[in-house]
Amino acid sequence: MTILMIFGIAVVVLFIGGYGLYKYKNQRPKPDYFEYYRTQDMVPKGKVGVFATCLIMTEDHSHEMFHNVTYKVFNQVVPWPFRKFALADSGIALLDPAHTHAREEFTPHHLEDAFGNDKDRDGFPWMEKYKRGELTWVPPSKMLYLDHGYFRYKGRKSGEPTLIGKMANYSRLYYYGSGIVQKKSPHWKGSFEIIKGAFYRLKQKYPAVEFRAASSLFLYDMKVKLHELLDAGCETIVISAPMAIYSHFEEFNSSFRHSFEYIEEWEKEHPGKHIKVILAPQMGNFQPLRQAFLEMLKDRLDTLPEGSDVMVAVTVHGMPWDAFTWEAWLELAPAYRDKLFEECKELLKNYKFGRTNVVICQDEFSDPIWDPKEKYLSTNRAYWAAIKDGYDYAIGLPIEFFSENSDTLMHHARKCYENFDRYDVEQPVDYPDWSVPYTREFLQGKTHVIYNGLPVGKYQKYVIEALYQAVDSVLSKKKQ
Repeated sequence: MTILMIFGIAVVVLFIGGYGLYKYKNQRPKPDYFEYYRTQDMVPKGKVGVFATCLIMTEDHSHEMFHNVTYKVFNQVVPWPFRKFALADSGIALLDPAHTHAREEFTPHHLEDAFGNDKDRDGFPWMEKYKRGELTWVPPSKMLYLDHGYFRYKGRKSGEPTLIGKMANYSRLYYYGSGIVQKKSPHWKGSFEIIKGAFYRLKQKYPAVEFRAASSLFLYDMKVKLHELLDAGCETIVISAPMAIYSHFEEFNSSFRHSFEYIEEWEKEHPGKHIKVILAPQMGNFQPLRQAFLEMLKDRLDTLPEGSDVMVAVTVHGMPWDAFTWEAWLELAPAYRDKLFEECKELLKNYKFGRTNVVICQDEFSDPIWDPKEKYLSTNRAYWAAIKDGYDYAIGLPIEFFSENSDTLMHHARKCYENFDRYDVEQPVDYPDWSVPYTREFLQGKTHVIYNGLPVGKYQKYVIEALYQAVDSVLSKKKQ
């Protein structure tokens, strides 16, 4: 056997071994709770507890929250071994508050870390270390559309992955800082209004049932609330996420999975106890949720002149679907998204408009990086198509959110209104009254592009009703 043949065999063995290791390290988590969801026994037994959980953003900036959400993204989306680099602690991420969106290297005037410190723990200001050449510019990620760069100090570890520090710093300075006049997010208040509203109605009908709720971004709080239900003697836990469409990313591999882990932990601490867990249906399966957005759309259409050309963009969050073809969202979305899409088309028939068009599009991951072939319609391209076709109105109907947050107000806005003449990322959002839907309008050419807001205030009752019906569909099956 020649040396060349031996070398060739070695290369093949290494390739096969490396590919096998890659596949092993990137196995999907087991068990698959989506399969559990599809095949579960839906009849509660014994004393019942209801636990509501989903990603809920805090009113004020929370480093813990953005640490957990960024870690979740990297851990779930980025494959091994690349996630090891994404989650590496390679130093301290620093941003200039006046240039949080910088994509090209610049000369900073002030630098802060993720906790707002403008100096290192040795007392030397970050700017002094910059002047001494101890900081390096890190350009935007090539994997994130419209990402921003940052300065990094490699003189010591930060104590957490550097990219998590970058994201938390950006949140502090922009999402809860210069990006919004009020320096606060409505998401926590709005989400818990929905949960509490549904729980109040359920308690009237099921007084013996226990109820708890927690944001899935605060894992210890989730554990405490679940263990409270179990310590109270609950034999069945009904878990519900106040979300329109369930996904592996948010529910089956996150909030639901963690809930199972904490329940199983309790079971181990209490030998002989076995808890029945039921995953309630998604809210999008129930008509009132669609009604919330139909009412909002109707109220908007009622203000438009007869004869107007009107395009409605039914928008969802979006994911790089081709990389996650197994995602539960793809199977669960039609029951809500497609029905609402058809109902929007029917609603438009009631008006004496000129041309009308309704499209489905997504805010994220339909960009030149993740979708270079434009397989999925982006919200931005949907708007520009309406503008180029001379529509009078292009209305954005974001159907996966129920109260404003950093995505809807700022992060998605950068993508949705890209290249609009009057969109300025540095112009802060002003949203003082959270009981009224936040709307925004841009005039691009002759087209009025309108973000129609989310179902708060008078529309929130429909969202509460949808969550109520989702949980009640399980509780009502309990044998008396």
